[in-house]
Amino acid sequence: MTTATNPEYTDVVQTIGQMLFQALWEGEPNLDKKVRELDQIINQLLRRIGWMVVSLLLAELASLVTKKAKATGLTIHRCKRIKYLSLFGAIEIPSPYLWDKNKRLGARPVKEQLRIEHGDRSVAVQRALTDFGAEESFGQAARRFEEHYGWAINRATVRREVEKTALKAQKFVEVKLFITRLRALKSLTTKLNIEQLLVELDGCHIRTGILLPVEKAEVTKKRRLLKRKREADWKEVRVGLVRPIQDKEKRTYVARASKYPEIVGQLVSAAYDQGMSKQTQIYAVADGGNGLREALQAQFPNLTFILDRPHLKQHLYESAEAIGLTGEERHKWVSDKLHKIDAGDVRHVIRILKGYHGQGKDRITNLSEYLKRFIDAVDYDYFRAKGLPIGSGEVESAHRYIPQKRLKIPGATWHPDTVNPMLALRIIRANGWWDDFWMKQSASARKPHSCLTRRF
Repeated sequence: MTTATNPEYTDVVQTIGQMLFQALWEGEPNLDKKVRELDQIINQLLRRIGWMVVSLLLAELASLVTKKAKATGLTIHRCKRIKYLSLFGAIEIPSPYLWDKNKRLGARPVKEQLRIEHGDRSVAVQRALTDFGAEESFGQAARRFEEHYGWAINRATVRREVEKTALKAQKFVEVKLFITRLRALKSLTTKLNIEQLLVELDGCHIRTGILLPVEKAEVTKKRRLLKRKREADWKEVRVGLVRPIQDKEKRTYVARASKYPEIVGQLVSAAYDQGMSKQTQIYAVADGGNGLREALQAQFPNLTFILDRPHLKQHLYESAEAIGLTGEERHKWVSDKLHKIDAGDVRHVIRILKGYHGQGKDRITNLSEYLKRFIDAVDYDYFRAKGLPIGSGEVESAHRYIPQKRLKIPGATWHPDTVNPMLALRIIRANGWWDDFWMKQSASARKPHSCLTRRF
């Protein structure tokens, strides 16, 4: 039961509600003309009430833990007021340092028992900032936060909070997938959990950059810091999904900027999350990237690989252009080859390509080797007849709303170390793990530290 639904507070809520109603009824002029603004007026008042209640509670809690510390023989040596950010705004709390001269023991009960330090933010604030900052630029997230909660927070604070939470999100995803895989392996039997699973994997590039000192030792005007310039680069981000063949809505996503074995390892865990067993037939749709098929086959049992047809079609068009074909002739050449491949006659196409001698021969040779490499993965009419997808359109769409929506906004350049943590935030959202993640953050925030410290 949550605090909001606790019946013990019902009378209190009703009393406050009645008092607020009476105050508005008697003190607010022209209520009949403000009907559509009533909720906004009440929301502003509730924010003020919330700020007052949280302030009083924190002051009492600070006093309580201080009294407990004093009961052990400690005395207040000094006391400072620290700022704590609640969902209702900044609150100042007394945070004393207590000291026992004889035992040479010291304690900071507000920090150690309440786990509050200067500048700390409540879990609700952390969640709100991360909510906005995981979806939009940090500057826009700061504006959205002020719009929703009525007090301002700067862009740098949003960035620090989101990046800190993103590191926790990365650990959460890794642990969750590991535990899912471990539990599945422990419980695997000959019983078939799910007959068929679809796997898709594809990549895109995210702009990254590192600030390096400029060649001349110039300094900034105000702070006299060494000037730096950003050295830009592009990092490949790989996104994968697993779902039952017959259920397009039940997907588990993974995303990392990593080599194939790492991202495929997470895909295997995602497959266990979907109910994969030793007998499950896996169908993987992906392009012909070097090492991709091999990485999938190395970690997935019972895997049938399907070469992404749109990527193959693109290769055919590029090859037709290389041999000098244009317009209708180019289109006819591609259609003829693709029709034969669809029908399962890829060997005939390979023989034709191998016998070609003319302009663009090297490109045609590469195409024939490419088809030979995937000779068992391009029987598209057969795959269609079995109800299997022949293109990786689902995961390409996932790229748009998992990495690209946030990490590829105009002007964004990411430090390489922040890419995977930010991807973890996006994956938690896409997989519906958001509430579970924040429940764990709240549980972690409730664990107290040790109270006494010794000085020598």
